[in-house]
Amino acid sequence: MPKILTIDDKMDNLVTLSALLKNLMPGCEVITAQSGLEGIAKAKAELPDVILLDVKMPDMDGFETCRRLMSDESTKQIPVIMITAVKTDQQSRIKGLEYGANAFLSKPIDEVELVSQVRVALRIKKAEDALREERDSLEKMVQERTAALREEITDRKQAEEALRESEAHYRRIT
Repeated sequence: MPKILTIDDKMDNLVTLSALLKNLMPGCEVITAQSGLEGIAKAKAELPDVILLDVKMPDMDGFETCRRLMSDESTKQIPVIMITAVKTDQQSRIKGLEYGANAFLSKPIDEVELVSQVRVALRIKKAEDALREERDSLEKMVQERTAALREEITDRKQAEEALRESEAHYRRIT
């Protein structure tokens, strides 16, 4: 069951997005936030699978919110889809992508495109999560083998030292 965080300063937009997602993606859980700061806090606490982020918000706009999400270790792997009715120009799209967004949609939202983008983001996140798990597993295996090899080298050095001491002792008594 995917968990989707929607961040928008307008309650009407949050209600519409929530209803749309729940209708077109049955079983998904939708979490909402009405500001960038609230969204960042909820992203850290809830660790959603995807974030839908409005660009134009008071206090902290979507670009800054996205930048902060991408610079935080706990949230930087969460795909962000930026949504806007105002900043639809090419420069805004590029800025959003440069700040770490995975996609950029314009309002009014095309339902099919939104769901497609969310599903693509979910597939990419799933693949990236699997790769991270595999990397972590391989790193752990390398660490374990390195530790075992160090222990083996230490044991061998101790055995060699014991052998030298034994040979030296044997020479002294003969």
